[in-house]
Amino acid sequence: MNSIMLDVRNLKKYFSPRKRGIGEKPLLVKAVDDVSFTVNRGKTLGVVGESGSGKTTAIRSMLRLIEPDSGEVFVQGTPVHSLGREALRNFRRNMQIVFQDPFSSLNPRMKVGKIISEPLSVHGDGVSKIQIRESMASLLDMVGLQPEHEDRFPHEFSGGQRQRIGIARALALNPSLLVLDEPVSALDVSIQGQILNLLEELQEKLDLTYVFVAHDLAVVKHISDRIVVMYLGRIVEENTREGLFAEPLHPYTRSLLNSVPGAKPVKHGFSVIRGEIPSPENPPTGCHFHPRCPHRMDICVSEYPEFRIQGDTRVACHLY
Repeated sequence: MNSIMLDVRNLKKYFSPRKRGIGEKPLLVKAVDDVSFTVNRGKTLGVVGESGSGKTTAIRSMLRLIEPDSGEVFVQGTPVHSLGREALRNFRRNMQIVFQDPFSSLNPRMKVGKIISEPLSVHGDGVSKIQIRESMASLLDMVGLQPEHEDRFPHEFSGGQRQRIGIARALALNPSLLVLDEPVSALDVSIQGQILNLLEELQEKLDLTYVFVAHDLAVVKHISDRIVVMYLGRIVEENTREGLFAEPLHPYTRSLLNSVPGAKPVKHGFSVIRGEIPSPENPPTGCHFHPRCPHRMDICVSEYPEFRIQGDTRVACHLY
């Protein structure tokens, strides 16, 4: 059996944010620019980076919630990028998403039982109402909610409970791949730990594969097996969890780690990251990180680095 659950190849998504004047060249924002990665079955890939680095656009393009401009995406060997409308609709049961904000991702006019069972009603051809109800009750129990919660509206729940509802809805069709778009960033720290523990338990029980998007490095360290670091639409480093936190390769990764309050300084003397991420409408030439990098060289200003592969890691940096 192929161990690769998700294979993303050369994914690109560009936007034209506003109209240009007569005679002006079209302006393109390269939100996702040639992104490639794989995720093995039953594992978790963490995706980190500052706001504006392209994390959310990458996963939404990967799932075709927004259409990518180019690239290939394979889920369990199926070419998602080339599926027609009806085939994609049928295949979506294999890949689901949990959104960042549990307050806005649930329909406030629907009761919880209806929210969780709706995917079964839409995709479950030939499934009886009794089977749908039994599945809904099982999902409530699986995510730590009570049977009586099915008759309540989302506004009657706390943030952590709403996120449990979102997870139950995502699991309704028994997917193999679950994409988690900053699922705990809107929650209190104590509740974050409960949701992360729940996700780990569900992964082990259901043999799920996760793509976990976050900006909180402590959260990513807790749940990920491998981590990719994005900066201005591109991956700058891919590393194992242990390798990234013990010996980060890219200057941006090192600066990110040093920016965590209370964290021990990372080796090689890199300081807390300086400045802000540049505008994607006008990215720097060469390596996009060079204006903020304390070790930039002349080549960094003029030439974007190719990936250097070292064992099971890769880094896009002229230092290697």
